[in-house]
Amino acid sequence: MSLRRWGAALAGAALVAGIAVTPAIAADPFTPKVTVTPGTGLDPAGAKIVVKGTGFDPAANDGKGFGLRVGPAKADVRDRAGKDFQVSRLIKKGAVGTQIPLDADGTWEYSVTVKAEYVASGTTYSAKTQPFSVFVFGWDTPVLTWDSTTPLKFTGIGDPDPGPGDTAAGLGWGIRQSWRNYITRGGGTVTPSNGATLDSSAPNVAPFPYKWKYGSSTWDSGKGTASYTGQVKYTFEAHTIWDFTVADPRMAIAGDGTGKLTAKIGYSFYGTKTAPEKVRAPSDVVFADLKLKTPQQVGDAVVVDIESAKLTKEGAEAFAGFYSEGEALDAGRIAFPGKSGPAPTSSQPTSVPTSSVPSSSSSAPATTTSSACVLTPDSAKQGNLLWGFKQSFRRYVATGSGTSITASDGVEITDIDKIDGTGPPSGAYRWGFDNAQYKSATEFTTQFRGKVTFAYPAHSFELSIGRPKVVVAQGKGKLYADVQLKTTSGAPSPPIDQPGVELASLDLAAAKTTEGAGVLSVAGVKVTLGNAEAFAKFYTVGEVLDEAAVTLGAACANLPGGAGPGSGPGAGSGSGSDDLVPDVKYRPDSALASTGVESGVWLLGGLVLLGAGLLLVLVVRRRTASR
Repeated sequence: MSLRRWGAALAGAALVAGIAVTPAIAADPFTPKVTVTPGTGLDPAGAKIVVKGTGFDPAANDGKGFGLRVGPAKADVRDRAGKDFQVSRLIKKGAVGTQIPLDADGTWEYSVTVKAEYVASGTTYSAKTQPFSVFVFGWDTPVLTWDSTTPLKFTGIGDPDPGPGDTAAGLGWGIRQSWRNYITRGGGTVTPSNGATLDSSAPNVAPFPYKWKYGSSTWDSGKGTASYTGQVKYTFEAHTIWDFTVADPRMAIAGDGTGKLTAKIGYSFYGTKTAPEKVRAPSDVVFADLKLKTPQQVGDAVVVDIESAKLTKEGAEAFAGFYSEGEALDAGRIAFPGKSGPAPTSSQPTSVPTSSVPSSSSSAPATTTSSACVLTPDSAKQGNLLWGFKQSFRRYVATGSGTSITASDGVEITDIDKIDGTGPPSGAYRWGFDNAQYKSATEFTTQFRGKVTFAYPAHSFELSIGRPKVVVAQGKGKLYADVQLKTTSGAPSPPIDQPGVELASLDLAAAKTTEGAGVLSVAGVKVTLGNAEAFAKFYTVGEVLDEAAVTLGAACANLPGGAGPGSGPGAGSGSGSDDLVPDVKYRPDSALASTGVESGVWLLGGLVLLGAGLLLVLVVRRRTASR
C-alpha cells in the first residue's frame, strides 16, 4: 500500500514509485545535535566524558529546558520522576545550582566522570548486562524533537551481537521493507541504537535488516515470551516526520502457531520540529499479529521463524495511519536460550474464558502465560489504571456548550460509564503504565501516564489532571496527580499548577483482588477527594469520586483483554475474563444533579442571570498570599 497523503502540510505532494516528492520547507535555525567525547575506550573504573549540545533553542519546549541522563535504557529515562541514573541534570537558560547552563545560541557543555558500574537505591547497574548511554530529551514533555541516544563503550565490556540472521539469542526483524525504502530513498535517516543494530549484510532487504539484542524469556511446553532491547529511530524532515521510533519489541508465543508482537512506539509529525501537530509519547502497543513456524532447537537456542506478520488495529493507529490494519509487515526470526521441547497437546487449554461480546481481530488474545510467569518485584513491567475521576464532572463538561474533553500522552477515553447524549467523549479513562514498585498484592506503588483536559471556555476554565500515581499499603492508599487549572484573562484569581499533589484517598477494604498468570487485578477501589485546595475547591474534602481499578502484570503476562480492567462489554476493544476483570462501579450515589455540578463546587455569587436563562459561572479561589 502506498503512503497516505500527508494532508495540509504536504498539499500537492504525490507519490511516484513509492517515493514522495519533497516540498520546500524553511530551514530551522535550531537543529539539536549532541556529541560525547570520548564515547569509546572508556576506563570501567571511571572515565571523564564531555557532552556538548548545539542547536537547542532556549525558548523551545516552553522554556522548560532539556534533560540529560547517563545510565541504562530504563523505562523511566524520559520521565520527570525518573531515578537511579548515574547522571541526571536539567539543561536550561538561567540555570541555577547543578543545572547545566544553556546559552542564547543554543549551545551547552557538561563534563562528568562515568563508571561501568554503580549502585542506586540498593540496585547494582552494570554496563556488562545493560549497556549505558547518554540520553538527552525534552524535559517534561512527550515531544521527541530533542531526543538523542549516544552509547558509551567501556574497555573490555563488549556489546554482544543480538544474533539473527544467525541463531544466537536475539531478534531479527525489520518492521516493514516499504517503510524503510520510503525513508532511506527519500533522504531520511534511520538510526538503530540501545541494542538494535543494522545488519550490514542486508541493509535494506527482508527479512533481517535489524538485529535486536536479547533481553529475557520464559518458555514452557512450546509457549512463552521473549523480550528484546534496542530502538530504531526514523526521521524524514522534508516530509515533516520529525521522529518515529520503534523500541524494545516483545514476543508472546501462544503455542498454537500464533503470537503477538508488542513494542514501544513514539512519534512526532507535521507542524514544525519544535511544535509538531501529532505527538505520541513512547508507550507499549500490541503492534502485530504473528503466524509462527514450529520452534526448532539450534544449539542452546530455541529458534522460531516468523512466517508472516500483520499490523493490528492498535498498531495502525500507533503508525499514525500510515498503513491500515491487516497490512503485511516483515517476517523475521526469534531466538532465545532454552530447549524447544514437545509441542503442547490439544487437551491442554490455551486460553481463558472470554466474553460473548465480539472483539476486533486486532485485539490481544486472552491467552494464558506459562506457569513460570509470576508477578514479582523485578517482573512488574506493565499495567493500567481505569479511573474516570468523577462522572458528574464529566457530565457537566460534556453537556456544556463549546466544551471539550481530550486525552493525551498515553491515556485513553473509553466507552466505559460513558454518558449518553454528550458532545465530547464522556467515558472513563484508561491511564497507561509508566513504572511500578511491587512488593505484594497489598503493597505496591504504580506510576501511570497520560493527561485528561477539560475545557469549558464559557465558564472561564481549562482543567487538566495528569500522571496519576497509586500508592497502596495495608488496605489503604493515596492517589497523586498533576493538577493544572488555566483561567481566561480577567478571571478573579490566578491559575493553579500543582504537580504530583496528593489528590485523593483510597480504600481497598471492599475491593476485589484477583491474582494469577502473572497478573494482579484490584477493582472496586473507593476513591475520595483528599485535597480541595489542589482541585481549586471545585469539590470539598471527602467528596466521593469514581471508583478505580488497577491492573499490574509481569512482562511475560498477557493482560486481560489486552487492555486491562474493564475490558469486555462496553470496553470498545478486546475480550475480557470475568475472573480477572471484576465489574467496576462508578456511581456510588445515583442522585446526581442534572447539571453535574454538585454542592461542593464554589460558585461566585451563586447563579448569575443571563437573559432568560441561568449561567453557571465557575470561579477559582486560591489561597491568599498570607497562607
